[in-house]
Amino acid sequence: MNIDDLVEIYECPLCGGAGILEEDCGSSYYVTCLECGCHSVNIDFKSDDDRLDAAKRTADLWNCGKVISMSPGECQMPLKRLTSSA
Repeated sequence: MNIDDLVEIYECPLCGGAGILEEDCGSSYYVTCLECGCHSVNIDFKSDDDRLDAAKRTADLWNCGKVISMSPGECQMPLKRLTSSA
């Protein structure tokens, strides 16, 4: 049986697009949105016995809205240090 048949993936919590479970390099799973590109964290597995658990944990995080997104207007520049003026 295909692992996708054993794991339920909800729509994207940000845009409502389709989410898809992806395997990364044969050692982890993540879910990504086909519309906006946001994604879950990668959950690693070390053996075939751990594979289904990793897929389910990844789906659970996605399904409860734990996603990573780079929306327009966001940047990855370091934050400026705030100083108080006296």
